[in-house]
Amino acid sequence: MGVRGPKPVEIGLLTTWEFEFYKAFRSLRDGISLPPKSSPQKGLTRQEMRLFIGQLKQMSPEHYWLTTQRLTTEMGHPANLSRPPTSMDRWWAERQKGDEIHSLRMELNPPGIEALDRRRKIWVDLLKADTYATIRKACGRWAQLSDVRRSGTTPFPRHIVRNAATFLSMKRNSRFPRSTYSDDARVDYLARGMAGVLCGVSPMTGIERLRNLKHDRSGALWIVREGNLTLPEKAQYCGCWRCKIEGSTRVAEFCRAGYENGLKYFMELSTTTKVPMEWRQAVHTWPSKGF
Repeated sequence: MGVRGPKPVEIGLLTTWEFEFYKAFRSLRDGISLPPKSSPQKGLTRQEMRLFIGQLKQMSPEHYWLTTQRLTTEMGHPANLSRPPTSMDRWWAERQKGDEIHSLRMELNPPGIEALDRRRKIWVDLLKADTYATIRKACGRWAQLSDVRRSGTTPFPRHIVRNAATFLSMKRNSRFPRSTYSDDARVDYLARGMAGVLCGVSPMTGIERLRNLKHDRSGALWIVREGNLTLPEKAQYCGCWRCKIEGSTRVAEFCRAGYENGLKYFMELSTTTKVPMEWRQAVHTWPSKGF
């Protein structure tokens, strides 16, 4: 006789799939995979934006991270500039750099209102779909979006079509957010449910496990060690993607707070930022939970 109770699921894999579906749904609905971390740039010419895009693309994660640390210090919050970046610091730098490039590209070539309306309608139709045929139709239009084909994210609408019955049952569940003002909650709910499906458990198990995930030292993703290095207590952190994005948003807002255009100053600092050779040669290890 088998053991009763919820099927075990690896929480790291579950959060990874949640993050990927979260980005896919946000990109479908808003044309951008993550919430904007700050207000649009002001006072930049088109030539400056093109120049900054080129410079950002050339930056390594270590370079971007160290420049951010220098900017933080310049604004009165001392940081240890000799400490090598952790794997999560590198992950943050890659995400932040990509976000900055995307924001600048959007400023240079903002999407037309009609294009945004078309993708928004696909999202609404996906939420309204109540049969396999209507889900397949909405997902087919989703997969044909040019940015979806270009970025290679067509598997996400395919995953939904392949699990259409489960997707429909998720929306019929009494816990599905139905308020007009709950669209962000619907993104979270569906991303968590699809994460459960892709991890081989029920969508409600995925939703509950991720909704109840603790973000303090009692949590399953609390990081106490980087490779062979045990982190000081104050340097330990929650390794989930939500905490990392929340932290990066606070840093970005802080860095811009004292300057009319923080990006210009950041780019000026980047030209004199020298990354130690040993940082470039360091093995990139994933953070681990210390037991």
